[in-house]
Amino acid sequence: MLSCRPAVLVLLLLFSVGLSAQNFTKPIGLPDTLSGTNFNLTLAPSTFEFFDGVATQTYGISRDYLAPTLIFNKEDRVQMNVTNNLPDTTTLHWHGMHVPPEDDGGPHTAITPGGIWNPEFEVMDDATTFWYHPHLHGKTTDHVYRGCAGMIIIRDDEEAALPLPRTYGVDDFPLIIQDKMFDASGQFIHTPFGDTMMVNGVVFPYIEVPAQRVRFRMLNASVERAYMFGISDNRTYDWIGSDGGLFPQKVTVPRTQLVAGERAELVVDFTGQAGQTVYLSSFSSELPMGLPGGPGGHGGGMMGHPPSPLDSADFHILQIRVVAANNNPSPQVPTTLVSHSPPQEVDATVFRTKVMTATANDPNLFVFDSTIFNHHHIDDTVYLGSTEVWTLINNTFIAHSFHIHDIQFYVLDINGNPPPPFYRGKKDVILLEPNDTIRFIGEFLDHADPHIPYMYHCHILPHEDAGMMGQFVVLDTTPVSVYDQLPTNEQITLYPNPTSGQVQLQWDQPQAASVLLRITDSNGRLYRQMQWQPGEELDLAFLSAGIYFVAIRSEEQWIVRKVVKQD
Repeated sequence: MLSCRPAVLVLLLLFSVGLSAQNFTKPIGLPDTLSGTNFNLTLAPSTFEFFDGVATQTYGISRDYLAPTLIFNKEDRVQMNVTNNLPDTTTLHWHGMHVPPEDDGGPHTAITPGGIWNPEFEVMDDATTFWYHPHLHGKTTDHVYRGCAGMIIIRDDEEAALPLPRTYGVDDFPLIIQDKMFDASGQFIHTPFGDTMMVNGVVFPYIEVPAQRVRFRMLNASVERAYMFGISDNRTYDWIGSDGGLFPQKVTVPRTQLVAGERAELVVDFTGQAGQTVYLSSFSSELPMGLPGGPGGHGGGMMGHPPSPLDSADFHILQIRVVAANNNPSPQVPTTLVSHSPPQEVDATVFRTKVMTATANDPNLFVFDSTIFNHHHIDDTVYLGSTEVWTLINNTFIAHSFHIHDIQFYVLDINGNPPPPFYRGKKDVILLEPNDTIRFIGEFLDHADPHIPYMYHCHILPHEDAGMMGQFVVLDTTPVSVYDQLPTNEQITLYPNPTSGQVQLQWDQPQAASVLLRITDSNGRLYRQMQWQPGEELDLAFLSAGIYFVAIRSEEQWIVRKVVKQD
């Protein structure tokens, strides 16, 4: 290993001295694909040669570094078999997917070393580009940085009917973009801001593309850095989709900004350009003030992080070598892509505000609503079937990358202005620059669980791990009239009834363990949910006068009794 150190140092030096010194000599690695309805994935430690002859310690998912690309078809029901052979507890989150909370892979579904997790769910999302990665609180940055991350491609009939490039590895390429830092022996230095770029796990890669229209599925899998992507000759291209799928209409642009966790689908036209060479570059000097890695941003050299030559700089990421066209080139991208029916603000039933702040004791520790994440505290309760408007306010000095689980949302406005065209599709990640206020609307229509929450958080992974995260449960507020139809021989008595406050519950089948108890009104609206120990007294003093229902979960049914609350 010692004999390899000079080679590694030379490579790192070449990168730091400028774009002209870079030598893109390695072919890009294309992750293999897994498709069907049954998927076996194993997280395990390994080694990988980023530099010739140097074995870097890594993690991977069924690969030495990164993971296979999973290809799902909409409406399929898939079985995932996830084995954790890491020396650490972890999880596996299907970022962007609309799945039940117990299958989401958040911090509450931990997989211990040697453990196996078997989520099963229906693919309900439209055609798009998602990704998957660990999500254990406090360990997400470490596990992703070491290499546990992969892409998900969802296909559906509507996207398949469009004349778009979609042959994987021929005219449709996954590009997983990360920045890293290495020490003199070629091992990772775990820092939020690296000085070495890689695509699909390859440092200084090149890609051969046919002289025709090519689709790039872009994923910013860096733990913190933002990018301003473009082609080195400043050409325009068609931006056709983002986090949740294709846009209503294509957007022709010369630049694409992506923050941590965000995705974009681009179609670049190389027709008639065989033999030419260009680069996929980041024009980071053009990033807005305050973005991580951009001008005035929270980049290398700040807050104790090692300085990085990439900050506020323009640099190449991938060399693109144009070769002969194939026999089936895609035609021009149509202006209109897929139909969208976003919910209307007039139909919203709940309005929430989330404020990004620093803590009182540490201006560099960022949280929501001045509260650090607590694994055992539910921050919000969402009712199944509701349409909600969330207002996000960034009261910190740097930008943040907001992500929500469970749903895709539509941006209503940014600082009171309509969103730009590339924010008019479905999203699960959104950038908030310093002092921004962004409003989005989303529907919570399908999945509910009173015990396992979904998360919302900053997708700058060190911020998430440090506590910039909240969680919400989605509750099924089935009307109590449905509860009343359930047969039961068990008896519950409430007294006094009517009551002005305290109520005794007498249950003819007391249990040693606590049970789930809900208090609802006649419309099924939930007022309180709790674990109740038989024999404990209920305090209803918090309720206004009216008729309510107390429901206890017994095995597979609800036992419901009416109670009258008096002033």
